[in-house]
Amino acid sequence: MKMIGFLLFAQISLLALLVSCGKVILESPAPDGASFLNATPTHYFQITQRVVVEVFYEAGAEPFTGTTVNGMPYWNILEDNLKALFQYRSTKPSLVIPKLITEMTAIPSQNKTTWTPEEILALNTTYKKGNSTESEAHFYIYFLKGNAKDSNNIIAFSINGTPVIGVFKNVITSSGGPLVQKYVEQSTLVHEMGHALGLVNNGIPMKNPHQDVDHGSHTTNTNCVMYWQNEGMTNLISFVQKFISTNSTVMWGPEVLLDVQNFSK
Repeated sequence: MKMIGFLLFAQISLLALLVSCGKVILESPAPDGASFLNATPTHYFQITQRVVVEVFYEAGAEPFTGTTVNGMPYWNILEDNLKALFQYRSTKPSLVIPKLITEMTAIPSQNKTTWTPEEILALNTTYKKGNSTESEAHFYIYFLKGNAKDSNNIIAFSINGTPVIGVFKNVITSSGGPLVQKYVEQSTLVHEMGHALGLVNNGIPMKNPHQDVDHGSHTTNTNCVMYWQNEGMTNLISFVQKFISTNSTVMWGPEVLLDVQNFSK
């Protein structure tokens, strides 16, 4: 583990690229068929009994799968972080999260160089497999070629008020060596799922003040995945190193967990 941590530090230290992610707000009405039943924190943390994550990808933008050197599937990182959020439910929802590429869905090449939130929502109306109900919540993650329309440095974004996330694979693959890329991808998914679920102060009220108001729905805790500078590649050095060296997968800070505990039923 010490050698892995050293290699990771060396790889990230060479990076000059700064990337960002977060949530985006629709500037125009969502396309027909893009409405989502009960896509609210109340549904997620007080009602639903099953959470399903659907993953889609273009050829050439496949998510990383496989296992770490300890034999843990990389997608366990996202799963462990969701379990940490839902631990406060009186009846914990079951989680359905794909771990293998065969459990994810390939979609045809879209032949696009840039993406708007509206375009990703339109894509989702075509390819999503299930819809949320009172008892089941669906989230949709799209791994895409090309970039966000607003910037080539955006690694991913969640679309505010929806359970849809877009991930721009070419930004991930330019983030360093293979090991770095895998952990960048998973930490990005955790961050974006945080936004989609209502963090920080984006539907889930804060128990105690910790929102970095100058940076939107992010926390002031530098050791939390929802800290805004943990969106930047250079700031993943200490954050990701700590998580690997301690063999811990949960990336939430105590402030976020307290918010969710106070909100859950």
